[in-house]
Amino acid sequence: MPVNKAARKDQSQDSVLRYLDCAVIKHLHTIIADGKVEPFDTARGLFPEGKELYAGSGFKHKNHIQIAVCNTDCIKGVFLPIAPPQ
Repeated sequence: MPVNKAARKDQSQDSVLRYLDCAVIKHLHTIIADGKVEPFDTARGLFPEGKELYAGSGFKHKNHIQIAVCNTDCIKGVFLPIAPPQ
């Protein structure tokens, strides 16, 4: 059974390597594909992580969105982000 893991040993916040979450989405996709429901192409999840940016904030230092592409036909291209200036 896959397990979600922290990226670093010293990380005390939410796990960022979501192997179990990925397996759940893949399994759900298989169940849908075997039934009469059309399978989905992508899944998106919001992950609020880290400390609040300010008191009472919904924004956190490590908020991020992850996108899982189940149907690779949806990928039109890839790019590497440009490194920020030093």
